[in-house]
Amino acid sequence: MPTPATRRPLARARLTAALLYNRLLMRRPPADWTVPPADGRYGPAEPADPQPLTLLMLGDSLARSFGATRPEETLGARLAQALGEHLDRPVELRVLARVGATTAALRHQVTRADRMRPGLAVLIVGGNDALLPLPVGRAARRFAVVLQRLRDTGWHPVVVPCPDPGHAPGFRAPARLLGAPRSRRLAHRQTRAAERTGTPVAVSSGPEFRDRADHLLGPDGVHPSPRGYAEHATRMLPALLTAADALPAPVPATHR
Repeated sequence: MPTPATRRPLARARLTAALLYNRLLMRRPPADWTVPPADGRYGPAEPADPQPLTLLMLGDSLARSFGATRPEETLGARLAQALGEHLDRPVELRVLARVGATTAALRHQVTRADRMRPGLAVLIVGGNDALLPLPVGRAARRFAVVLQRLRDTGWHPVVVPCPDPGHAPGFRAPARLLGAPRSRRLAHRQTRAAERTGTPVAVSSGPEFRDRADHLLGPDGVHPSPRGYAEHATRMLPALLTAADALPAPVPATHR
């Protein structure tokens, strides 16, 4: 096990390796990977139901909303605001997703979620698994385990299947050619895991993101632009509302 004295050099080495790998995969890799923090309360100013609903974002850079420049532009914030308005209650957004995360990292994110009040959990992961030399079958099995654990601990998940890197012109041709079939296999297995557990599946991005890249993708040609995240939120909202229908009824406040 690494000691505290060796953790920092190991972290720097991993970061250096990740940056080099991004240069191999992407035509225009970003120099800055920061994302504005969006955690907080969203929804109507005077909700009919004052009890907040937790919305959890789990996964990789899409769930984290890399490419957004302001908190309100992030996917989580857009979903939280729309949910709050539809349900007429406040929504507490918690973003545990991390840029560069693989399916293996979900275990650590879900461990942190164990300390929160269960609500809705959005899972968007798999793109990095498809682009790295990692077994797709192992990623699919880990995903199924995480999905079941969320359900067992009271969360109501929504699955967004692994996106296809072939729809992102910012990837170099080898990454698109090799990653596309792997991402489709992983997306298929993620969808099957969701269907087995009765988990809603949200609509994923398609070739229109490639065809309208100037509007829906950011400068790197891979991650969505703020307008692209708005498009994603519109597509995903019906699945989140379906998951919200299965939530237990709020306990009414008692008056003394």
